[in-house]
Amino acid sequence: MQIENLHDFLVDYFTASQCQVEVINDTISIQLTEEMDERLMNRPFYWHYVRKLNQTGQPLQLKITTNHSSATKEIDYIYYTTDRFQKIAEDTIIKGRYCKLYENIRPTKQTPLYPWLVINIKQTYLGKKQAEQLLSLGINLINGTIIDQAIFMLKTKQFNNTVPDLCYLITPIIKPTNGYDRIENYLINQLQRQAHEWASDSYRSLTEEIKLLNYFKERNPNMDEDHYEKEKENLQAIYQPKIKLEVINGGLFYLQQNS
Repeated sequence: MQIENLHDFLVDYFTASQCQVEVINDTISIQLTEEMDERLMNRPFYWHYVRKLNQTGQPLQLKITTNHSSATKEIDYIYYTTDRFQKIAEDTIIKGRYCKLYENIRPTKQTPLYPWLVINIKQTYLGKKQAEQLLSLGINLINGTIIDQAIFMLKTKQFNNTVPDLCYLITPIIKPTNGYDRIENYLINQLQRQAHEWASDSYRSLTEEIKLLNYFKERNPNMDEDHYEKEKENLQAIYQPKIKLEVINGGLFYLQQNS
């Protein structure tokens, strides 16, 4: 997580979490919501008790600062190494894995917004040599069009978490789960069409290493069989070529037709 300005990040974080935020100099005063109180304030027994009695809970107020000299008993100091920031960072990562946003436009007439599913994926090549590649694939959930580098399309636009005035949403013809499957199949087909010389090179190295291991085994009949199998497994773990796909995050984005 790269944060250029911690103070601004905290203001944006709590504002986006629907908290009431007031900034006075370098102090940030926050009226937490129930959800944010539960996530950050470590009061599980309080909220369990409140709900068990079917009562309305009272979320806490929080005052924080990123300036150590401004910290008091009432104002918590927050920095990257503090426990409270670690909770905020973990919550940000969890929330950031999926989003649902609407293109922020100001139409003068009724305007449809069309659904796109965008998935950001880390593709890791494992073997003798390792490499990583970040992919961003998007699928139009109306006509099934799939595009590469979808993140760059999104970066040219502004988004909001509410539907703009005079806009209405087009219901997806392709369900998001099916859209994800199509992206996965598209990516696998792309991989199958590639040459993958790195995999051939890695497999050759694996074969040579196993031959060498067998050579020593043949000349050492007392070699423990379990030890031999373990060494062989270690070689396969290192050299066996494989590709790992890991979803970093994704989202459902409603865009204008010309997007």
